[in-house]
Amino acid sequence: ISKVAGGAAAMATAAAPGTAATPPRRPNILWICTDQQRWDTIRALGNEHIRTPSLDALVETGAAFTHAYCQSPICTPSRASFLTGMYPSTVHACMNGNEHWDEAAPLITKTLADAGYDCGLSGKLHLSTAQAHEPEIRPKADGYRRFWFSHSPGQGIGKGNQYTDWLESEGHDYKALKQKYGYLPAPLHQSTWCADRAIDFIREERSGSWLFSLNCFDPHPPFDPPQEYVDRFDVPSLPGPLFREADLEAQHRLREINFQTKPTHP
Repeated sequence: ISKVAGGAAAMATAAAPGTAATPPRRPNILWICTDQQRWDTIRALGNEHIRTPSLDALVETGAAFTHAYCQSPICTPSRASFLTGMYPSTVHACMNGNEHWDEAAPLITKTLADAGYDCGLSGKLHLSTAQAHEPEIRPKADGYRRFWFSHSPGQGIGKGNQYTDWLESEGHDYKALKQKYGYLPAPLHQSTWCADRAIDFIREERSGSWLFSLNCFDPHPPFDPPQEYVDRFDVPSLPGPLFREADLEAQHRLREINFQTKPTHP
């Protein structure tokens, strides 16, 4: 995220009003989407146990929606709602793996692309199944010119996961690295790869405005940050999660219909 903070600053600069002689340029848009991140994992919003300097800077210089509620607790409905501006029920996307909702409304990226924006994405999208055997291929219909897709770090290896394809091009194997270290070094982590692709896109020469969607998989399980980040915290001193045993029972019932992994005790 620290790499992208510079991108956010560049976005603000590019969006500055023009002079009287020239019309204002349409703003560039950088959308940073983390996965399964609660609002209280940000220090600037009240969590004194963690350090999130880059996110804190965005909170302090922007707007924090502290009284907002997520439209859905799972991926496809929430992302479909955000990208269309409609409720999940309106676009008939109330569960994961629904591939037939998209005719209900175009994505904002398609609308902007039709209006002349240059659109790109790195990381996850999850508007269709995105199972390991069935990579998500939908860039043209959604307005993306650059589409660096990687649903999750290890899912769909060899079947359209551009992050693991990149690892292999650098002489590394994702599974071997995980088995050897239990985590990936920061330069090889998917979040770093997503940020680097965003930087590559922002630096491209173009005459018009752009939108880039950075979708890193973190902090979604399997919770495998580089060891250097784990070492910054005294884990035993951190407070435990808010949890009830009944929470697991509810998740077991939802597992099959929403492509969830096996619920586990925190």
